[in-house]
Amino acid sequence: MEEHDMGKLDRPYTTRYTTEMPAMGDAPLPVAPYVSRAFFELEREKVFRRAWLEVARVEDVPDPGDYRVVDIEVLGWSLLLTRGSDGALRAFHNVCPHRGNKVVQHRAGHANGFTCGFHGWVFGNDGELKHMAGEAYFPPGTDRCRLGLIPVTLDTWNGFVFIHPQAEPPQTLRDFLGGMADQIEDFPFDRCARIARYEATPRANWKVVLDAFQEAFHAIMVHRGSLPDSAAAPQNPSAAPTSARFHGPHRSLSVWASPRYRPPEVGMIVGKYGPTFATAKDRFAGINPDGDDSWWFDINVFFPNFFCDTGPGWYFTYNFWPVSENRTRWTMDIYQLRAPHAGGLLAQEHTKILLRDAVLEDFSTLEATQQMMESGALTHITISELEIALRHQMHIIDQWLAA
Repeated sequence: MEEHDMGKLDRPYTTRYTTEMPAMGDAPLPVAPYVSRAFFELEREKVFRRAWLEVARVEDVPDPGDYRVVDIEVLGWSLLLTRGSDGALRAFHNVCPHRGNKVVQHRAGHANGFTCGFHGWVFGNDGELKHMAGEAYFPPGTDRCRLGLIPVTLDTWNGFVFIHPQAEPPQTLRDFLGGMADQIEDFPFDRCARIARYEATPRANWKVVLDAFQEAFHAIMVHRGSLPDSAAAPQNPSAAPTSARFHGPHRSLSVWASPRYRPPEVGMIVGKYGPTFATAKDRFAGINPDGDDSWWFDINVFFPNFFCDTGPGWYFTYNFWPVSENRTRWTMDIYQLRAPHAGGLLAQEHTKILLRDAVLEDFSTLEATQQMMESGALTHITISELEIALRHQMHIIDQWLAA
């Protein structure tokens, strides 16, 4: 068979790299990390038990007495977020130190305290044990002050709530976020409101799911229904990013906007009254960091499993929570500038329906990809520079596993 050196082909469009690119090589990526139970267990111990993990927005627990329960399957945790009477946001293991029962059963709500449904121990929303049922019958010296809810390290950045599995993390949250936080620090997160949440649990490794959302190359085929002609045109036929940046373990890519794309008519109409995913063009702080022409939005990946993609007047987030080596709990939250009138609400509706249709298309490939990776037919996958984010993700994972 005649060999063809693809490296000699001319590229009609070139991505700009505006930060130093790590030395990651260009070899095919092994399939084993996507299917191996042993590899998944290493990730659990050396990545997810050592990283800052995004779990909520501060407005999810806005007022004293509000609470929210977050499951973190990869850690085996049920996490309780509470807002104390002092206004402080705290995180605790949702487990009673008496006999190990789950204390709070509801997903979210408002309470001045929490009563364990097993034996009636009562905890304040500051985590302190307020009532110890049967206290007189416990051994002498039992210190009730040490029997409150077990705290979890928590910090916030720009309204995003992060927890760390370690009591004393080696880095502060801000140091961990580094240049990625610098890049989008000034985005108007506080002016936006959540307009939709979508959730799914596909039978696919968390990296298979994550990888499907961190490149635009797939949009040419996958999104030809929801976003026809949006990804490519003769001047950029492969949907190469306009620019890309690497911030330690994190990465950011700017998506090219095809001049051939024409939003649906309804989008053009409601886009007059507020920003939408398909029509917004206004300038905001914290977007398009390199001032690219033909720019659409930024894909911002916070290692290990959180995205915050930013656009003109909107942003959306993804969380990719590993459940097992071949199952992932995926959550998408969509935020848009608060609507000042009914027309703005229509613009929000257009954004959330258009993105719903797009992610349904994304999900069409995930379980089939996992199934074929598990077939054993492939030992490696061959990726291009268009998929540089996949290579960077595996490069960082390998570094953390080797540490």
